[in-house]
Amino acid sequence: MNGKLIESDIEDVETVAKGLEEAGVVVVPGFLDRAAVHRTAEECIRLFRQTPSWAHHEEYSLGQSVRMERADIDASQFPAVAAALSGEPLERVVERVFGPDCIFSRTVYAIQDVVGSRTRVQQLHYDKMRHLKAFVYLSDVGPSNGPFHCVPGSHLLTRELEEENRSRRIVPTDDDARELPEDLVDKVVPVTAEAGTLILFDSDIAHHAGIVTSGERLAIRSLSFGSYRREQWYRTDGTPEIAP
Repeated sequence: MNGKLIESDIEDVETVAKGLEEAGVVVVPGFLDRAAVHRTAEECIRLFRQTPSWAHHEEYSLGQSVRMERADIDASQFPAVAAALSGEPLERVVERVFGPDCIFSRTVYAIQDVVGSRTRVQQLHYDKMRHLKAFVYLSDVGPSNGPFHCVPGSHLLTRELEEENRSRRIVPTDDDARELPEDLVDKVVPVTAEAGTLILFDSDIAHHAGIVTSGERLAIRSLSFGSYRREQWYRTDGTPEIAP
């Protein structure tokens, strides 16, 4: 299993795509410049404080989380949020991974984690419905600020585990997505980086959110899917799956 983090420029589509295939995660330093980071961060804070009708403030212990469909974002009021994960280079990467019928950056989240934030995604897991997640730090993230953690290469294990379910368009339960080999815990790598860094990862990778012990972590992320997401999927009990 590849334990190394791969860095690349987002313009180098082939290198990014190869890194995602081999390691399941690619780090892109400087994806947003300082000015873009500042504007996006300010707009995210405004979303938390005055959530518009087209966005949804989610339950989130301490801290904040606002979910929105990219197509609904009012770019006249929130231009930096609308632009942050909508760029043509990122779209070309998603198309390279999922094909021309992909669903690019469909859903966007603004997230603020603080000391005391507790969510289930702080447990090692893979996501129930495979997607490509673009995750941008809007604050500098060191070991104490709740960095993203993952096990490079573990996405290949999830593909094996979920092969039959996916052939039948069934998504696993939350508990199923946390049944992973115990030795993966020893292979987890934290991703510490400066504000503006993009972490692009296949959600099949074993990963978890970090725990903030000082300061905070502000971030924005988007979810992109293959055309399979347009089909009807089902939970293990036979009821229709409607999320994410």
